[in-house]
Amino acid sequence: MKVNFSYDFTLTFDEPVRNHHFCLRMVPYTNAIQTLLEWKLSLNDGIPYYQTRDGFENHLVYGYFGKPHRALKANIEGEIELSPYVYHDKEPVELYLPHSTLAPLCEDVRDFSRSLKLPITDFRKAHFLTQLLYEQFKPIEEPKAKGLETFLLYKEGISQDFSHLLIALLRSNGIPARFVNGFIDGVNKTHTWVEAFMDGDWRGLDPQSGIFIHDEPYIKIAHGRDFSECQIHRGSYIGKRQHILEIMGRIERNEQ
Repeated sequence: MKVNFSYDFTLTFDEPVRNHHFCLRMVPYTNAIQTLLEWKLSLNDGIPYYQTRDGFENHLVYGYFGKPHRALKANIEGEIELSPYVYHDKEPVELYLPHSTLAPLCEDVRDFSRSLKLPITDFRKAHFLTQLLYEQFKPIEEPKAKGLETFLLYKEGISQDFSHLLIALLRSNGIPARFVNGFIDGVNKTHTWVEAFMDGDWRGLDPQSGIFIHDEPYIKIAHGRDFSECQIHRGSYIGKRQHILEIMGRIERNEQ
């Protein structure tokens, strides 16, 4: 399946900032389930940029905006070919077994996991947990507070909360799991989901939607142990820290 995509990224500051070193994760990941056919990136004021990859093979675009400015804007558009969401890569799966800062095995997660009667096989466990979060937790637009303790207490949160809790539960049951940031059809902002390693392959799970991802148009931008390693923007600048980040996306199936 081929899809056309377009993402707009805008970082707006309350007051002008300068000496802005930025690093963006906007270019879709290239692996066995998605092939980037073409893409074009533009930055405001024609800022030059450079490319590299991080330790997880996520595509990075970085650069420097020296003069005073109140916004950093970027647009990327292109075409990508998607394959069924089952694949294997060369990354060591053991990297995704230990608990991480944003997907910890805290006491609340431990108690929640102990209260569940899980199936035997890894595949059925992953399916059960994905469905459980979909049925028992409510998605909201803005987070009330950060942390899995709060998510478990109020049983509502954003897609990052769903993904972090599923990752913590999978890892606590011996299933390697990693966090994915990207875009999906019908949602004009970033979305997160989970990849779990089962029966020799990585499989995509979306706990907010309660599905095993197969041939739905999910475009992967980056993955890591948790959200901290998949953020769209990282950077430093001189000026006040107050800012507003807006990310808009559009995916269209290419019927040709």
